[in-house]
Amino acid sequence: MPEIKPFRGLIYNPDVVKIEDVVAPPYDVISPAMQNELYNASPYNIVRLILGREEDRYASAAQSLAAWRAANILHADRDRSLYVVAQSFALPDGRQVERRGFIAACQLEDIGKGSIYPHEKTLSKPREDRFKLFQATGVMFSQIFGLYSDPELRGDSMLDSACTASPLYDVTFDKVRNRVWRVTDERLTHQITEFIRHQRILIADGHHRYETALQYRDSARLKNPNHTGKEPYNFVPMFFTNMNAPGMVIFPTHRLLHSLPVFVQNDFLATLSKYFTTEKCLSREALMEKLRRERAHSFGLVLPNDPRFVMIKLRDLEAVRQLMHVHEAVAGLDVNILHQFIFKHLLNISEEAQEKKLYLEYEKDEANASDAVRSGRAQAAFLMNPPPLEQVRSISSLGLVMPQKSTYFYPKLLSGLVGYSFVSLDDNA
Repeated sequence: MPEIKPFRGLIYNPDVVKIEDVVAPPYDVISPAMQNELYNASPYNIVRLILGREEDRYASAAQSLAAWRAANILHADRDRSLYVVAQSFALPDGRQVERRGFIAACQLEDIGKGSIYPHEKTLSKPREDRFKLFQATGVMFSQIFGLYSDPELRGDSMLDSACTASPLYDVTFDKVRNRVWRVTDERLTHQITEFIRHQRILIADGHHRYETALQYRDSARLKNPNHTGKEPYNFVPMFFTNMNAPGMVIFPTHRLLHSLPVFVQNDFLATLSKYFTTEKCLSREALMEKLRRERAHSFGLVLPNDPRFVMIKLRDLEAVRQLMHVHEAVAGLDVNILHQFIFKHLLNISEEAQEKKLYLEYEKDEANASDAVRSGRAQAAFLMNPPPLEQVRSISSLGLVMPQKSTYFYPKLLSGLVGYSFVSLDDNA
């Protein structure tokens, strides 16, 4: 059962900074250009703590955090709270939707051994990076993104009363309005806590940070002869939201091929035609519309020497399943067909090379992916459908994981809204 509790979040002082100048996306979606923009936005932007550009960015983060706290730029909130977050945004078709949830301190559980489950594979390098940051600062500046299932929207209704007061923050960032409210009422806190105790939680985003928090917990436990299990390092800040709510959106993450020593377009198409049907489209829009209708086992393909766009659809999953060397339950995933069959089997890109992104890049915008090919920066682009949420859930419940960047839950949670201290009882008690 997930055990959660309110905590005193580490928050910015609105009397000193403008919140819109100091928040940032999660560290792993910040490009070098965006990093520079965020640095220029404010000397107190959270990017300086989560993704510094200094030579020793971990020491720099620790020094900046100490200085900001001493100057009361960041401080522990006045009360132990749950933090309700509402994100309002427009879908590609123009419809306005809202996703709501709340942030709490969640007791860490070993992955897959309790009620908290991952759905994506993690890599060692990002875990090492986050561990060094946690060691240096003792703080997590963003939340793990957790999903629960509540078709009747009972949890959502519990949050209604919290959203009637003036918010702690109201900030629009990258066309998404983010509002945050404190929940300090003990009765409501108890209701929410009991509700979550009966849920299974799927980690939607933040897999590396969750696994790093486990590593940090285990390291701190070994150093503490009086360990009780109640110390702050036994918990992690998590955002909980309902996967059945109307505002739950998954976007695809497209793939770019680049720098392959040998890539002959006509030969590649000939090889693909043995396993896939192909259909030409005159525009990217027509391709994406057809791709959305076809759904499973279909991809858009953009090639440099063809002004048209190609949709490819797998003829026979069983014929290629044995070539992918993955669990039967996940063999039919589009991302596994792409990575394990097309990339690994047909193009001879090893799993190690894929993890190191030697020949691959990821792009969430289909237009940018197409432009990368047309401009010669990429050898090919594979445009994808997002995986159905129920498919993600069923795979995680089996203890299986999907390739990295299989899902793009939109919008991302902002870093800098509510931080969590792993070390200070004064901050969290």
